[in-house]
Parts: sequence; structure tokens; C-alpha cells
Amino acid sequence: MSHCHDEHDHHGHGHDHGEHDHSDDITPALQSSLYEQINFDEITTLNESRRDAGKAIVKKTWAERLSQDPELESDADEQLLMTVPFTAQIKLHSILIRTSPALSAPKTLHLYINRDDIDFAAAEETTPVQVLELSQTSEIQEIPVKRSAFGSVQRLVLFFVDNFGEGDEDVSRISYLGFKGEWTRLGKAPTNIIYEAAAQPGDHKGSRQFTKNSNNRGSPPMPPRIPILVALPRFAAINRSPLLLPHIPQRGIKYGWSTAPPRSKHKRFNQPNSGLPALTTGPAAALKRRENTTPLRTGVLAIKKGMTSIFQGKTRVVCTVLQMDQVQVIANKTREKHGYWAVQIGLGARQGRNVTSPMLGYYEAKGIAPKAELAEFKVRDQEGLLPVGAQLLPDWFQLGQHVDVRARSRGMGFAGGMKRHGFAGQEASHGNSKNHRTIGSTGPSQGGGSRVIPGKKMPGRMGNEFRTVQNLKVLKVDNELGVVLVSGPIPGPKGRIVRLQDSKKRKAPALPHRVKALEQLDERQPDLQEKLEQARLRHLEMQAQRKAYVAEV
Repeated sequence: MSHCHDEHDHHGHGHDHGEHDHSDDITPALQSSLYEQINFDEITTLNESRRDAGKAIVKKTWAERLSQDPELESDADEQLLMTVPFTAQIKLHSILIRTSPALSAPKTLHLYINRDDIDFAAAEETTPVQVLELSQTSEIQEIPVKRSAFGSVQRLVLFFVDNFGEGDEDVSRISYLGFKGEWTRLGKAPTNIIYEAAAQPGDHKGSRQFTKNSNNRGSPPMPPRIPILVALPRFAAINRSPLLLPHIPQRGIKYGWSTAPPRSKHKRFNQPNSGLPALTTGPAAALKRRENTTPLRTGVLAIKKGMTSIFQGKTRVVCTVLQMDQVQVIANKTREKHGYWAVQIGLGARQGRNVTSPMLGYYEAKGIAPKAELAEFKVRDQEGLLPVGAQLLPDWFQLGQHVDVRARSRGMGFAGGMKRHGFAGQEASHGNSKNHRTIGSTGPSQGGGSRVIPGKKMPGRMGNEFRTVQNLKVLKVDNELGVVLVSGPIPGPKGRIVRLQDSKKRKAPALPHRVKALEQLDERQPDLQEKLEQARLRHLEMQAQRKAYVAEV
């Protein structure tokens, strides 16, 4: 339902009265204007240099669009974040904006809908509904939007990301802002139900007429009966109040949700304005949720060499021997580039002829020999990152601390139900023939007809799956032998590559030990940064030589 304000209420469309001018300058812009549906009192603007400047430019009428004052200017930097609420449900068609031909004109505009908890940090992390590119001009720009994405708007958020200054201009200026589209009311008045205390004969004439006509059809007369008075409810008409009710669903008198407008999607209990906290989504929220379970330090790769036992006092303790063979830091991942913090660790060595060309270039740029295994360990923050090329020794772990070990279990091949899941098997006799270790029927009587429900325990491949053993105690570390002894067994056979990291459910090593471990890394290899830079330069030279050779060939 589009409205042309009140220009057509008291006169026709004649051009000879002088009362209503349908010029090309005024009327086309007002035909779909949403000026009267804007809630000016609730408009907010972040990073504005003058209070209520954003509200002032939206309050400008179409006749005042070319007026320079008032003007919205950014304060600390070139970004602006404006929230415009509406008093009706809006179907947005386009945005009208006037900037300037100077470098202070905004360049990129991100649009969000129905968000009342968004700030600059959330706007940068949230994917916008649509991204608009503005022009550097003093004329009125009418920028259309995707109507399918803006069909039900109650609150519009405009995030002006940058301007045409490209970092040289810290102030963004806007002198006019308007909106065009269609609108409908948010809700309707509740239904009032009135019950009769006694029957009204005038309301039931139809029933008497029906009885009279039925007696004229030749049917035998019925014996006289005592008249019965029936009280039927009379429903009042719905009063359409011009006042807008809150968009929060409220319980009616008798019938369901009488004040909630119809919706095409199930959003009754998670509306953006229902007072519930917004869902914590996005990379920042995910990192915050996993903050307490992410280790402070990186883990290492090791090789399971077997099991043995040692004595602690008079107690014999079973332990597993893990060897750290040429464990080095290969790369770091940062939140700015990759979305999280992590350290890439390499183990062992591999001959160059067994490594692909892309991986050879990857190692060559870092000045590190090709590794047999690579793994990534997430850390809590940037303090857990290590210099590239640093070698980690067994004293990286503190004697007595707890660690988590993750590895693939021993593969058992194809196994039956009794070995794989511990089934009891069938009877040995009493009519059973050649079905002693089979699982029997799997389909009938499972609630969904004669079919096998997904997840049913059946014969199949057993083992060779990742398993984690938590809270194992470090019993001994030896830098000369390059081994770490941990209590108890761990998954996999001898020679299995395992991941060894600080325990997630126990306290991390004490701060003095963590500081000492980092200092030892710097003392053992003080020129890591110089070697890394030399390796990069050498890699670029060799890359240029290879390209020249290919061009000649």
C-alpha cells in the first residue's frame, strides 16, 4: 500500500487551480515516500560530530533536500552508523541520499535490517543484507535495493564504511537522506468478545422462519413441545484502532494470538524486538565461547615408540614413550588473516623427491627442510604464537603437568557385531543352526516400518578412528634422547603419529615455566628472524630463475 501523503485528499488532479503542482521535481519523489512512517524520536547515529545531526538530515522534507544545513559529519574517523526505525512494516524500494563532490562523500554503504543491537564491531563482523556503492556528486542519488531482501523492514541500519578520501579524509558528510517504498500497519486491535446474558428474539428470526417453512412441506405435524430458549453468543465487530499496538505477541481473550500480525516464517518467539538477547554468532563470539577450553600454548607432534614402566618410590607406573623428532614451527595463523590463532608444527624429515612442487616452494620460502608430518594447533591468543623455524624439545612440557594425547586407534579390519559392539550372540543349540555369531534381523519392529534406522549397530570396519586420552601425567622429559614419558596407554600401535598438547581440563603449566620455555627458544636460536628473511630472499631469487628458465624453454 503506497501513499502520496495528503496532497490528493481535498482536490483533484487539475492543473489550473494552482493548489497542487504535479511537476516532475516534486510529485514523483512523493508518490512512494516513507517520510511519515519514520520514527524520528528513535533515530540514533554513532560517531556523529554534532548531536542529533543524523536525525536532522532525515527530518528534512523533499522541498528542503538541496539545503546544505543541517549536515551530518563524522567525528573520530570516516565511518558512520545510523539506525532508522519505522512505525510500520516497510517494503523498501530505494534510498535517496545527497552527499558532496568532495573527498568527504561516503563511498561504500552496508545495509542491515531489523537489528537493534549492532555497533561498529558487530557491523564489521556481520554479513550485510546488501552492499551499495555511492557516487561522488552533489545531486540527489536514488539507489534501488533488492526488494526481495527488504520486504519486511521495521528497523534499517546504514553503515557508511569509508569515503572517497581513501584514508586521507577523516570526515564523511551527508546532507540529505530519504526512503521510498510501501508500508503496512504492524498490528490490529484485539478482538472483543461479548456474551449475552439472555436470548434476544430479534437475533433468531431465521430459526423461526425455518421451522415455519418446514411445516408447509406436507410432513406430519409434530406434537406440541415446551419452548426452549437458546442463548447464542453475539460477536462484536473488530474495531480497527488507528493507534499502533506493540509488535510483541500478546495473549487474546479467548482465541490465540490476536495482536500478532500474520507471518510467513516461524519467528514468533525470536523476534528482534521481543526483548531477548541477540544470538551470539560470528567468529568473535565463537572464539569467546572457546576461550577457556583453548590451550595457551601450542602442542607438538610425536611418535609412539612403545610402552614401559618406571618406579616412583615403591610404586610401579605404566607409561608410554613418545619421541619428538625434529619438531619445528612451520607457520603461524592470525585472527586478522585466517580468523583464529594457530601454530603449524612439523615432524621428522622427508626427501625432496617425495614432496610435491608447491610444498617444496612452501618449505623453501621458510628455509626449512621438508617435513614428514604437518599439524595445526589452535592457541587462545597471539601470545601463543612462536617464531617460525624454532625447534621444540621435550622440556617444552613441565614435569608433572597433565597433557591430552590424540591419535588414531589400531585398525582391526572388518569385524562382526560381537567383537565390534559386544553383542552376546545367539543360542548354541535348541534349533539354532549356523547363526551363532550373527546379529540376526535388523529391519522389523523399529518404529519406522521394515527398514534399518541410520546408526544401527552392525558389522563393519573396526578401529582406525581418532581417539583422545585426556589428563595424562608427564612423568619424565629427556632432551638428549628427545623423549617424553606419559602415564598410561594411548591409542594406536608403535610408530603412530600422535598429537601432544596441554590438557584442556586441568591447569596450564605455571607462568614461570612458560616464560622460561620461551626464553630457552630465543637462547638456542637467536637468529631465527634473520634466517627466515634470508630464506625468503633466496626463494624469490630461485623463483625468478625458474620462471626465466621456463620462458626460455
